[in-house]
Amino acid sequence: MACIAPPELDDTALLAYMDGEADPQVAAHLEQCPHCREKARVLARVQHRLTAQLYRLICPSPLELGEYHLGLLPRDQAAALARHLAECPHCTREAVQLKDYLEQLKPDLAMGPLERARVLVARLISGAPSGGLVGQPALAPAYAGVRGDQEGPLIYQADDVQIAIEVHEDVDQPGRHAILGLVTGLDDFSELQVHLWQAAQRVATLPVDEQGNFVIPNLAPASYELMLSGPAIEVHIQDLKVGTSG
Repeated sequence: MACIAPPELDDTALLAYMDGEADPQVAAHLEQCPHCREKARVLARVQHRLTAQLYRLICPSPLELGEYHLGLLPRDQAAALARHLAECPHCTREAVQLKDYLEQLKPDLAMGPLERARVLVARLISGAPSGGLVGQPALAPAYAGVRGDQEGPLIYQADDVQIAIEVHEDVDQPGRHAILGLVTGLDDFSELQVHLWQAAQRVATLPVDEQGNFVIPNLAPASYELMLSGPAIEVHIQDLKVGTSG
């Protein structure tokens, strides 16, 4: 395929078009030229990947946000993070959510002092990775082969800890759902538990097995909050949709 009206549009013209700043001649050319339209689509995909890689590159890690909330950061680092929060709506929202979330959990959790644990807010890094996830959750026989409600696992990251979550229809409870999870990045799962809340009410608490797997069945469609807790770590996943699209 070749440009129908050479010379073909260069990257500068195509980027201006994608930003809504192209002149009428460029827009008219793209309407008529399949070659330049395809070139624009390829450039848009590259730009999207670069944007995804750079997104929130300068934001503090979930660990730093947790330590800031607990007052554990050195004075200079805390001051720098406070300045960042004043300018970054994303981190400000996460910090407020973490504070409110921990306040809600205090009466329900029989845990050691929070100062002993790393408090992390997990971030969604992938919704449906191609080719599946290496080391996917070892599904219990009741759920093996059941079609999931989503195209692939949701992958959450908090420092070195990664959590893969799949939502499936519960084969034993029509109209209900099950969460299947896999935790990686930890050396020891022996005291790790998973807690699930819905509308500030605890729905389930269960241990994570020695391979890092957990299954939470019989869930109504709703938005949930999930937390992993261990002797030295807390990982929070907020606004986990189960059986809902919004």
